[in-house]
Amino acid sequence: MKCRNCGHDNDADAAFCEECGSKLVGEPSFGRSPPVKPKKEGSKRTNHILIVAIIALVIILGIMGGILLKLPGNSTKVANNTTVNNSTVTPQISLTAGIPVSEVPGLAQEISTTGVGSTTISYGGVTLDKNQCLYILSRGIVMINNAQTGNIPINQYKNPDNAYGTVTSATITKTEYVDMAQRTYTWMDNNGQSPNYIGIKVSGQPDLSPDTLLNLYSKALTEYKSTGQLPTSVTIP
Repeated sequence: MKCRNCGHDNDADAAFCEECGSKLVGEPSFGRSPPVKPKKEGSKRTNHILIVAIIALVIILGIMGGILLKLPGNSTKVANNTTVNNSTVTPQISLTAGIPVSEVPGLAQEISTTGVGSTTISYGGVTLDKNQCLYILSRGIVMINNAQTGNIPINQYKNPDNAYGTVTSATITKTEYVDMAQRTYTWMDNNGQSPNYIGIKVSGQPDLSPDTLLNLYSKALTEYKSTGQLPTSVTIP
């Protein structure tokens, strides 16, 4: 071991110079264990970062999947007039199964568009006459008002014997037209035909003709289709 201070050659394991007494600089080659190499932390740190990244990716994908399921057109929930795999699902309407009450507002809108003067209405793959429409709409109003679900039967009803009504224009409250709807379909169930007339406030009064009733019920249900609420009043004609 050469002394850096005086240049004297010392033994290889000497700690101080034998000539000048200076501390020798350098690692002795004898009598000592080889230096311990520091542990490599690079690979461990890389693995830790990779795990954190994978966890973050899984969380992000889960959030995005939840958002996509809530978007219109991607829902798999089946309900009245909802979508499954981007396809519209419409409740089945048939002469044997009847018409779901959820479809009655759509029928009412079709009647309002076509006009109550038409003898038949085609809706949902079935053709209904005016008497059947009157029954379906009157019963539909009562079921909607009572928050009831289910199908309304499509039966055959005779024409009224002598249809007429003395009232051609009026503003009728919700309480009144719901009560009239109850009396309309109950009378048709009991007698197998459309009534000649229905009283607004008093049963048996010749106030509204079947055509005026159909117009009244169509207006109420068409507004319900737009707002989700039966109107507080309806004005006829």
